[in-house]
Amino acid sequence: DPDYLAATILVTQSVAGAVKKAFDAPGIMVAQLNGAAAGQSVFHLHFHVMPRFEGLELKFHAREMEDGAVLEEHAGRIRAAL
Repeated sequence: DPDYLAATILVTQSVAGAVKKAFDAPGIMVAQLNGAAAGQSVFHLHFHVMPRFEGLELKFHAREMEDGAVLEEHAGRIRAAL
């Protein structure tokens, strides 16, 4: 539904700004993978919002789960930036 997508993009834009601020990133990558052939592993609409820095390898997402403590620390930084 176009209205749901519009609302989702507005939230994605807000989160992207918070991620950029939280990680002092010079760039942001927003990705939406659609279908297994595109690398989608969670089969519902969602956006990946990733801080980008010069010299880092470009990856859409990891195949292994990050340590929970690291994820919680990152989430706290993003929440504080929102």
